[in-house]
Amino acid sequence: MKMMSQKYKRAEKIGKGLLAFAILASATTTAFADKDKDKDETAFKKVEGELSVMVLGSGGPIATAEGRASAGYLIFTDGKPRILMDVGGGTYQRLAESGTNIKDLDIVLLSHLHADHTGDLTSVIKTIYFHNNLARSQGITTEGRTAPIRIWGPASTTVPRGSGKQGFYFTKPDGTDGPLVYPSTVDYVDGHYSIPKSGVERYLKAFVFGISDDNGPPFAPGENASNFAYTTTDLSSKIPFAEEEEVLRQVLNEGEPNEGELVIKAIAVDHGPVPAVAFRIEYKGHTIVYSGDTGTKGPYNFGMANMKTISANADLLIYDTAVMENTVDPTTRFPRNPLFHILHTQPSLIAEVAREADVDTVLLSHLTPVTSPRVDLVKDLIRDNGYTGDIEEAEDLEVYNLD
Repeated sequence: MKMMSQKYKRAEKIGKGLLAFAILASATTTAFADKDKDKDETAFKKVEGELSVMVLGSGGPIATAEGRASAGYLIFTDGKPRILMDVGGGTYQRLAESGTNIKDLDIVLLSHLHADHTGDLTSVIKTIYFHNNLARSQGITTEGRTAPIRIWGPASTTVPRGSGKQGFYFTKPDGTDGPLVYPSTVDYVDGHYSIPKSGVERYLKAFVFGISDDNGPPFAPGENASNFAYTTTDLSSKIPFAEEEEVLRQVLNEGEPNEGELVIKAIAVDHGPVPAVAFRIEYKGHTIVYSGDTGTKGPYNFGMANMKTISANADLLIYDTAVMENTVDPTTRFPRNPLFHILHTQPSLIAEVAREADVDTVLLSHLTPVTSPRVDLVKDLIRDNGYTGDIEEAEDLEVYNLD
């Protein structure tokens, strides 16, 4: 199997020197992996090094026989699962297959609020608390989970103003802005989990307490009972002249030999009328960038400029690869759809961003029935447009380690 550049390895076998936490977490998750597989074959066993990404879902919004889950990526720092970027349909199953215990995961980054990027959010959140219980039930000393799950995603924006023929942008006949079609991330998450706001899944507060109370309901609360809590932060989704926004800066493993600073940044990107952001993760000199869904070009190329800004000198750029070229050339057009090309990135524009941002490796993801069978052609188009770095095709449960 083709290897990535010297800076990366597509993990193919167990790496030596995994952190003690990683080994411990693996021991607590055997029940969640495929029982017919040797546990050394799980994706989690392929994680090594300082910064890694596990692909939980490399597909788009369409259910196909190919079986790709929708968008989702699990980021590891020093072998520990730390960040979940998007959590589309099917990522819950891939997480189970991966053999990863996520009892300490507390950062969720949502690029936008389409169902193929958020559909398994509640299922994965519940798994965090079940994994905590599983570790305790197997005799591992750990308190109930009380740390809040921290969620970031785009703020809502007014729908762009345009001429009457631009109905896609929900413009009113008098030329004023149309209605807000998408909620903010705060409203979206509260709509699921907030008790005061009657969230549709507000039961999680009582449910988490009930399943983790050591004394067991209806008796007095145990000292180690878990508590479901979350915080949500909206990120700017205004595209023109956007600047990078610092999401988080946190020292990990403070005072230990493997101490390092985790930095997360975001910038608004062009996904048509959909508020959307791209994310940049920096740790110990390594950088992963995730485009989310973006048409990249957009009005006045603002979306293109924003992607170049956040991708600068990235080691690994995970890019939306849902469409072919928007051209009349029948050898590269499969098919030509104006709407899809507003929402997603054609290969020549992926090349321009990666080339001008001096990206080391591009990982083609969010693959669809249009692009998945034509990945070789996509790679050729990116090469033909001047990008000379590594290009990889994402597949579910692949692991990319940054050395």
